[in-house]
Parts: sequence; structure tokens; C-alpha cells
Amino acid sequence: MLLNYVEPSFYLGPLTFHLYGLGLVAAILVGLALAHRRAIAKKIEPDLIFEFAIYAVVGAVVGSRILSVLLNFNLFLADPLYLFRIHEGGLAFLGGLTGGVLVAIWFVRRRKVKFWAMADVFAPSLALGEAIARLGCDVYGLHAPSAPWPRLVGGVPYHNIPLYTMIATLLIFFVLWYLRDRVREGQLFLTYLAGYFAARSFIDYFRSEPTFVVFNTAQFSSIVLFAVILVLIYWREKQMLPS
Repeated sequence: MLLNYVEPSFYLGPLTFHLYGLGLVAAILVGLALAHRRAIAKKIEPDLIFEFAIYAVVGAVVGSRILSVLLNFNLFLADPLYLFRIHEGGLAFLGGLTGGVLVAIWFVRRRKVKFWAMADVFAPSLALGEAIARLGCDVYGLHAPSAPWPRLVGGVPYHNIPLYTMIATLLIFFVLWYLRDRVREGQLFLTYLAGYFAARSFIDYFRSEPTFVVFNTAQFSSIVLFAVILVLIYWREKQMLPS
């Protein structure tokens, strides 16, 4: 079955609205509402959630854009203003995660809040938000006419990687929601990261990127990060055990 790709944008007079941008806005709003609910359950001041979210969104956007530009540096060299044209697309998840974590470390030190407690509050929101954002995401990946459900982009069949990612992150969200009050502090956030990078190590097989040994660069990065997160899970579990 072939799924015809539709350009993910629409027009209202002179204005152009990209579905990916609208998906990001929806993801932020839903994620924030969910984090607010979890903060109340964990007896964290809800106002801190909104304050942190403002800084985190800025840090995530800046981080994701910087990494995207570095990965497409030839476009930046040809036109330095490319850095600021976020509306044209080009945000990298890992850069956004890095930016968000760095902002979180700064914020918890400034407001004297536990980092792991705050991270756990936002873990389900991150998974659900990623799934929502993918609803408006553009298609990228490896040309694969052999796929059982390729999506046509300009007459060329592609694997629908955003759809795969949306399904994976929804499954991760349901797992996190089940575990939300059943694991030690910090383990929920680390479980989210482990699940995400494990999923990407499989999904990224379908991306058209240069290979490193038998993996493409995206796969290799996800596998390395998954291994690092497993070490952190073990370290955090040992840290939480009674001395």
C-alpha cells in the first residue's frame, strides 16, 4: 500500500503555517499540562513547572537548532541566515535534549530543586510530546520501495520514519505512565531515554546516511547513547540503595 505524501503546511492569506510547528506547539501545551499534574502528585510547586518550561523550551530550541546547523553546515556556509530560518524546518532532537538538560541543571541549582525529581516529572511529557510533534513532522529516511507501506514523496517511496517514531514514543509513554509511581527517583527519566534511544537504534536503520561499520551514523549514535543510559541506570540504582 502506498501512502501519498501531502506537503505539511497550509496557507491563510499571506501567512504559511507548517504542521510541524503547530505540532510542536501542541506538544508543548499538552506536555506542560501533564507535567503540572505530575508536579502536584509529587508535591513539587506547580509554579516551578511553568517557570522551568519557559527556560527549557528556549534551551531546547536553541540546542536543537545549533546541532541541526552543525549537521548541515554546508547550508550555513552558503547562507549564514539559514541559522535563523527555523520556520523552514531543521531541529535535531539530540540537540534539543542536550539544551534542555543543561538548562535543567542550571535551573535546579538556582531554585534548589532536585534534578532527578524534576526530570521524572517531565519524562512522560517528553515521550507524549514527541509523539504529538511527529504528527506534523516531515518525511525523511531511506528510499525503500520494498517497504510494505511506503509513503510517496515526489513519486519516490520512503519509509515513514515519523510514523514509526510516533508509535514508539507512544508506547514509551504508556510504559512510563505505568511506572510513574513504581520506580526510584531518577529512574523514570532514565527509562525514557533508554527506551527512546533503543527505539531509534532500530528506526534509524531506514535513514539514508553514511554507514559506520554496519550501522549508519544515526544508528551508531543511538546505540552508544543507549549503552551510556544503561550505565547511568545502574549507577542511579546503586546510588539509591541504602548504605
